[in-house]
Amino acid sequence: MQRVHDQGRRIRHVLAWGCVFLLGTGIAWLLLHDAWRQQTPFGTQPHPLVAWLLRMHGMGAWCVSVLGGAVWQLHVRPAWRRARRRRVDRRAGPASRERARARARTFSGAALTSSLGLLLATAIGLQYAPEAMHAWISVIHWAVGVLMAAALAWHWLARRH
Repeated sequence: MQRVHDQGRRIRHVLAWGCVFLLGTGIAWLLLHDAWRQQTPFGTQPHPLVAWLLRMHGMGAWCVSVLGGAVWQLHVRPAWRRARRRRVDRRAGPASRERARARARTFSGAALTSSLGLLLATAIGLQYAPEAMHAWISVIHWAVGVLMAAALAWHWLARRH
């Protein structure tokens, strides 16, 4: 039986694979743009695949963001409502293992939500901020992206154990 706030197996799998895709294209872009540069008659240039990786990363980010809106409605809001109800029910007795696991998922879900907001803000910054700001916005963007992958794994593992 599926819980009310459970968004279903397909959306979970598409979201997870979308995040894997974004992590892969982001790391590949970093490696090809910074580490694997080519010498051309015009000087040192990034690898030719860098532009295509950036396009694929942007396309995947758009799709995952749209899917994130569905997950917000079907999973996040109802789960946070349940967390509020758990706080009220604390008077019912000592915290059980299930409640501790639910708290870990609530915390990891909040970390995912806030990191997604920061990723979207830095992505907009990379598009529209002045060129002088791109270096540090880029570092924030990829660092939060890697940390978000770890938070997603934590959120998923908290559900499993």
